[in-house]
Amino acid sequence: MRPGPWLLLLFLLLSTSAAAREGAGTPALQRRTLVLPSQPGRVPPLELHVAAGVATLVSFDSPPSPEALEPSRDGAPVQLVRMADGSLILVPSRHLAPGEQVHLSWSTGAGAEPLRFVLVTRRDAVDLQVRVVRAPDSAREQDAEHMARSLLAAPDARASLVVSQVTVDHHPRDAFGRVESVLWLGRRFFATVAVRSREEGAPPWPLVQARLRATLAEGELLEWSAHLFSGKAGAFRQRHVLTGLLPEGASRLELALDGEAAPGDFHPLPPDEEPTSP
Repeated sequence: MRPGPWLLLLFLLLSTSAAAREGAGTPALQRRTLVLPSQPGRVPPLELHVAAGVATLVSFDSPPSPEALEPSRDGAPVQLVRMADGSLILVPSRHLAPGEQVHLSWSTGAGAEPLRFVLVTRRDAVDLQVRVVRAPDSAREQDAEHMARSLLAAPDARASLVVSQVTVDHHPRDAFGRVESVLWLGRRFFATVAVRSREEGAPPWPLVQARLRATLAEGELLEWSAHLFSGKAGAFRQRHVLTGLLPEGASRLELALDGEAAPGDFHPLPPDEEPTSP
């Protein structure tokens, strides 16, 4: 017999009580929704933030077979509890050390790329609930692609006339990335990003994904991949244009730049003064 809702409630109550007993200075409990990338094999795994004594509930928009989820190595310090609805409870037996990762993979059927996850422990936050959803189809993305490619093809001087000149630095481990400008059209934004490798004289660092994070009502976090369009790589720098849609009611938008095995940190993007419907 598979665990039922009563066990889920027990785990969540124990997690909240354990965090409360720790007092000030403990990681914040957070609720996140993660949108699956379109090409999961090309980008870093989805990151889950876990901690000892806190149960993390991971649910899916279309429950796959629980037997498909397996740790990549034996002896992982995480207990997996599969629920009847296809969701999963992760219960770490200890905090993961800095840099330590536990990899999980999820088979989605013959011929399909597996979903990949990595468990880490962070000082500032731990996931209480994570919902994993598929990206919705949008008829507007075709028009957005045309606009993004137009910005990418424009000379720097011309682009600077129509894009507010706000600079934000991003520092992934292997590269230096700079958001040169952000253009807002209602809730739709276009950000021009220049990326180079940290090593002097090395070719441009290969940016494979730009992740967005928005804060929704009641503090829930929504994370998804921006639509990324890359220009021709130069001797030391490459320009990209990424676009996304700010969700209704979001109060904050952040950006992270990822390599194949080097996920970046989130940094805020400058907001539009008065976001409106696109």
